[in-house]
Amino acid sequence: MERDLGGTDSMRAAAGKEPAERPRSRGEAKAYFRAKLIDAAIEAIARHGFSGLSVSRLVEYSGLARGMVNLHFNRKNQLLHEALKHLADAYRASWQAAVAEAGIEPTARLWALIEHDVERRGHDDRSLIAWLAFRQEAITNPSYRALCDTRETAFLGTVKSACAAIIKDGGYDIKADVAALGITFLLEGLWLDWALDPDRYRPKIGRAVCEAHLAAIFPKHFGKHANRA
Repeated sequence: MERDLGGTDSMRAAAGKEPAERPRSRGEAKAYFRAKLIDAAIEAIARHGFSGLSVSRLVEYSGLARGMVNLHFNRKNQLLHEALKHLADAYRASWQAAVAEAGIEPTARLWALIEHDVERRGHDDRSLIAWLAFRQEAITNPSYRALCDTRETAFLGTVKSACAAIIKDGGYDIKADVAALGITFLLEGLWLDWALDPDRYRPKIGRAVCEAHLAAIFPKHFGKHANRA
């Protein structure tokens, strides 16, 4: 069954815009066609799951000829790894930008990252659905894990760093890695809740859940009387 993801134009916002015009050089053409196929693979996985990814659907969603599809990605596994890398790179760039904008204060950086995932403003729905599909596949295909692991170095390192600074400042009796994993697991749970029923998901509720968790482990910084201005 095909999943209804809305208009395709809006879904492509976070996955990268197509070039305004077709490329002229051979190098530009190669990158152009590969980008279209990666985008088509993400579309197909989000709508139909891994079992629904076929050459016919790549042709349909990319608008390329079957021969062009086979030329640029003659192995399905290669295409899947390229698509996952694209998703991982796009997500990393997005949350890192949100954290950088928050400045250097640990509580602000941690909350910016949480707000980035909870609010989902400007996020690409199909990319998250495809990402979750890769997470499921990673259970039986270890080659995917490095790109979609909960313990991905940059993400977990950023959360852990902020937690360590907050723990030191507040004198909290919790290890930074435990606090960081708890926050990460919480965010992933919210992602799954959204994916199962997007119409039911409410950022306001997700935000309240995260605030309650942070207030429990870091009461001086996120509790009722904390000042996060």
